[in-house]
Amino acid sequence: MPVATELRVLPALELTFPVGLPGFKGARQFRLEPLGDGVTLNPFGRLIALEPVTLADGSLAERVRLIVAAPGLLWPDYTVEIDDATEVLLELDEARDAAALVVVTLGHSIETSTANLFAPLVFNISKHLATQMVPMGSLDEQGRWPIHAPLPLVSPGS
Repeated sequence: MPVATELRVLPALELTFPVGLPGFKGARQFRLEPLGDGVTLNPFGRLIALEPVTLADGSLAERVRLIVAAPGLLWPDYTVEIDDATEVLLELDEARDAAALVVVTLGHSIETSTANLFAPLVFNISKHLATQMVPMGSLDEQGRWPIHAPLPLVSPGS
């Protein structure tokens, strides 16, 4: 089982979710855009649906965006072991091609914002294939990573 690579700077690329993304019916194509200049150490990016998304009420949303983060920079002990089925789905031939992101839910402030460490987005950097999975081998001491993990606060100079 490969372990997802720790990204230090998010790449700009288009991703295909072969089985879709939970909650985003109809959208399989997404674009990952780093926030910032794409060179400076910055764990945050945005994932933009390139197709309309069908919402639970049946209406279409044309512009759907998610904030994502490279988890290794924010939670150094967080690792994602990719299961065999996901490895096949993403056509992962090389372990170094595996990477993970977590979805960030923005609150009213950074202190109230959270990240989903329970079900990361994993992707093949080379083939631009992605999916969301619940990793079985990357658990915390309570038995699982939280769905609503507070974002670590970093003060200037630390």
